[in-house]
Amino acid sequence: MAKTKKKQKKIDLGHIFIPHKHNDFRPHAFRHRMLTLYSFLLLSSQVLLGVTYISGPSLASENLDTMKQNIISLTNQERKKASVNVLTENPQLDQAAKAKLEDMFAHNYWDHVSPSGKQAWDFINATTYRYSYAGENLARGFVDSTSTVSAWMASPSHKKNILNSSYNDIGLAVGQGKIDNKPTILVVQVFGSPQSTLVANNNNVVEGVDKTKTMPVLSQKNITIQERLPFLIFWLILFALIIFDGLAVRKLGLHRSKKHLFQFRSALLINIFVLIILSLNYVSIA
Repeated sequence: MAKTKKKQKKIDLGHIFIPHKHNDFRPHAFRHRMLTLYSFLLLSSQVLLGVTYISGPSLASENLDTMKQNIISLTNQERKKASVNVLTENPQLDQAAKAKLEDMFAHNYWDHVSPSGKQAWDFINATTYRYSYAGENLARGFVDSTSTVSAWMASPSHKKNILNSSYNDIGLAVGQGKIDNKPTILVVQVFGSPQSTLVANNNNVVEGVDKTKTMPVLSQKNITIQERLPFLIFWLILFALIIFDGLAVRKLGLHRSKKHLFQFRSALLINIFVLIILSLNYVSIA
């Protein structure tokens, strides 16, 4: 009796995982209904184990130092187009931008104002730089300099900062870390104009921050294939299995059944939807 049960168990597993004539060469584990479930699990794994498409990538497509210099260069290109004086990179403003970036990662926030109330001006004042005008632009989730500057230029308030003729100096910091325990890239851009020796410290004029965040954007321009590769390989296997099962359904004549046809088309559409989600990133500026 025990031997018969063991044999029955093997037959059942064979039906589930191995193609043969008794299951019409369509193992139950790889039919489109189960493949739909696997697609949902793939999507859930993105949500639960990383949320890379929501929080933004943790890998830049450029070296971080290169990205920093390119953002400064692109900013000055935009100023030249507008016939505005170019900005000079300032070590003290670089220091202030880096301190702001590290503070956001350390205290887990994404804003112009820290939970303790610190603003850009506090980080600038912590250096030896004394300003008459100052401003700040922030970016999150962008993997390259071009898309970062393009997003800022598409926003009136950020564009105003970039093209402000009152500024003479610029500081910048680009860094990788985690916000809400999710990997992302942050960019801090700080502008300043040195204070005249004739102007007292308590007469500083501060401007250049729009504290209203822009709406988050889902972007296909900022995906990083390296981070998505395991998910994309799994997706490709699922897609191939769905197509293979669809061919088997057609060969068996099951495609004439509205039920089978609907299930197959649903599996295919859901799988394509998963690919679209895998190809999106959250990016934002502030």
